[in-house]
Amino acid sequence: MINRNVVFPSLIIALSAVILVLIGQFAEPRFQDASVDAKFFPTAIAVAQIIICIALLVQHKLKSISTQAQPAIFSKMAVFGVIFLIGYALLISVIGYLLASLVAFTVYLVLFKVKKPLYYVVAWAFVFGVYYLFGEVFYIALPEGLFY
Repeated sequence: MINRNVVFPSLIIALSAVILVLIGQFAEPRFQDASVDAKFFPTAIAVAQIIICIALLVQHKLKSISTQAQPAIFSKMAVFGVIFLIGYALLISVIGYLLASLVAFTVYLVLFKVKKPLYYVVAWAFVFGVYYLFGEVFYIALPEGLFY
């Protein structure tokens, strides 16, 4: 029987392996002020995904779940997550990382009816922190969008 606890981690491992091969083909910039090159973050994320998915597969194997109560492969939350991420990626290409991330975090919190203002402040501080870290510390430009 097809089980999402096996299918999706296996799919992510395969995609991450392909991505690791493609990352090796990134061009080396001639002049770069950053302490890390363009391969560092994608490689770190792909390796982390592989490690996490292997842990998920091992956990599933150790649990040895019986076949009686298998969850559906696609849940409503999974479909929502995929649509939300696609919308976020499209929004980044139009208005850039900073505004798209502020909008995405706010919309996410509003959709889940979060009423605590501290959550919004933490989300916005995180977005500004990442923007500052990449722009001022690592000297890596984040997407700016079509209009500026």
